[in-house]
Amino acid sequence: MRILVAISFIVVTLSACKVYSFTGASINPNIRTISVQYISDKSGNSPATASDIFTNTLKEKMLNATSLSFVNNGGDVEFDGFISSYNYSIQAPTGTLTSDLRRITMQVSITYINNVEEESGFETQTFSRFADYPVDEDLSSVEENIIREISEQLADDIFNKAFVNW
Repeated sequence: MRILVAISFIVVTLSACKVYSFTGASINPNIRTISVQYISDKSGNSPATASDIFTNTLKEKMLNATSLSFVNNGGDVEFDGFISSYNYSIQAPTGTLTSDLRRITMQVSITYINNVEEESGFETQTFSRFADYPVDEDLSSVEENIIREISEQLADDIFNKAFVNW
């Protein structure tokens, strides 16, 4: 029983002082706020909803994986960027010169500014992810879900680069 109480105390203490999180993030306790600017689309060929979906996914990731407070502008840490590429391609050709899979690849360029620890921020960095879907599925019925899937993977990559230092 004493061990359980001791472990509980340590977990509560560490999470309260923002030194350790179960996401593996290491965030300076002086960092209290975060801002995520709208991630615009400069790819020229993504659906109109891609920017909204990605921006909201990135915000949700940062808010759910940290105990930082969200501010619209000028946070202790700031994320800004744009969708730089959005492509459709054919994958897995079959013996009949057709394909069983299609792929959507999305690339984002993100700048991370850390106003508390300037050396830990990063200039514009490119992150890229993709998802495949069967050729027999209608693109218009699956594309939004694919964008959400890719956005979650990209948000994880950005979070890890900024706070887990991989």
